[in-house]
Amino acid sequence: MTMTTGELSSRLAAEYRPLLMRLDLVVRRQNTRFTLSRAQTSILETLCRHGALRMSDLARLENVRVPTTSNSVSVIEAMGLVERVPDAVDGRGVCVRVTDEGRDRVRRNLEERNLDLARRIAALPDAQQDALAAAAPALAALLDTYDEPDEDVYPSGA
Repeated sequence: MTMTTGELSSRLAAEYRPLLMRLDLVVRRQNTRFTLSRAQTSILETLCRHGALRMSDLARLENVRVPTTSNSVSVIEAMGLVERVPDAVDGRGVCVRVTDEGRDRVRRNLEERNLDLARRIAALPDAQQDALAAAAPALAALLDTYDEPDEDVYPSGA
């Protein structure tokens, strides 16, 4: 018996949701092994990608509230990884930009995290490594749907 699209998506959701939640929990717990937290790393990566940003724009891209972003920025600013600069468009405003030290630190942090994950993947049998390689584009596409407005993901009447 062949499954319908709805049945397949429901089965995959039931299978993947607990796995992804567990993976998220494992990654959160291992934060203490790295020099930067996930939030700090994410902010630095975003600033490296987008350049100087107003706090509200950074918060939107990080999908968190402005006070949360402001607190994180204050911590990494004290570490010398970001700096506040006047907004080039509106001199009354302030932007945050990554420093050279911040770029270097986030690069090293990501290398450490990638090496840790690569070691774990290398310990898996070849067939499971192949399955992970095949699933990566689909998982990336799934994550991209979370960046879209809900109307795009759940069209009216669907």
